[in-house]
Amino acid sequence: MFRWFRPLLHFLPVVLFGCSEEYSKGRFEQIEDEAWQSVNRKRTGSDGIYVQATLRTFAYEIAHSYARAEKENLGQEQLEFRLKQLVHSYVDGTYPVEDGTELNNLYLQYLVFVDPNFNPENPLEKQKFITFRDAFVSRITGTIFDPKYPMFRDYYDDRWGLTLFDRLVFVVYLNGENAENEPNIDDIGSRTFLVDENGKRYSPSGTSGPYPYESDRPEIPKLIDKAFYRVFFPNREGENIRVPIVNSETKSIELHIEGLGTEPLRKLRWELPIEYPIVMDGRRLPSEAELRAEKEAAKAKRRALSKNITESK
Repeated sequence: MFRWFRPLLHFLPVVLFGCSEEYSKGRFEQIEDEAWQSVNRKRTGSDGIYVQATLRTFAYEIAHSYARAEKENLGQEQLEFRLKQLVHSYVDGTYPVEDGTELNNLYLQYLVFVDPNFNPENPLEKQKFITFRDAFVSRITGTIFDPKYPMFRDYYDDRWGLTLFDRLVFVVYLNGENAENEPNIDDIGSRTFLVDENGKRYSPSGTSGPYPYESDRPEIPKLIDKAFYRVFFPNREGENIRVPIVNSETKSIELHIEGLGTEPLRKLRWELPIEYPIVMDGRRLPSEAELRAEKEAAKAKRRALSKNITESK
């Protein structure tokens, strides 16, 4: 998931085989690298602490899913299943009640806007909800493969694109191997803020303090070497849920981290709109049937080659 270790992994084949990493990667792995450069920001402080943050947009999640599927030699059907699971994870996710984002859960939306008397214990009513949810997920994933639009873009609908179901999602990586000290990071989430282009600051919101879930909290209380954490920012200006922090007219956003090491403030900035790589041809992977046919053809070729070698002896 995290890409900061890849330079080390990519260096080995360059040494052993004398070729650049581009030649050893698949097409969609290279595309993901370009997309990651678009959403990633990094800087090293004067105290030696390295900070890297990735804005996990829907477009980047799509690029990441393609690259994983390609690397694992999966077919188009498996890729589409994974993309649907990604959407499911957000529409069925647990949202904090305190900031009002619990309404993002598709179950609550159904209960409020479609059927206030919905009884999930009734099999027929439950099936109606499942049909409603599946239709929503299929509509979102269908836009990914719609040839009328670029594959990677800022907005797929009002809540998908730059934001993931109305939340800006950041994964932050810290490296203190060259740091002057071992700063405290057990509360780093509460010292991380989103700042809009007007300078207004927003705190992250989650089900475990500032973290989406307890598993998103750094594993160690002090930055000894490396650490990760994740923060979500509801895309709304405080209690005014009708006014988003980021919309199609927004020019920039910043992530601020306070009190980390000897620097009082560290800033990472994203200019908007984000420029993603353009996929010029084919956004579909081979089907499962096509992959099986390729494997059988490769086996037949190897058998024929082995037979020829045996007969020539």
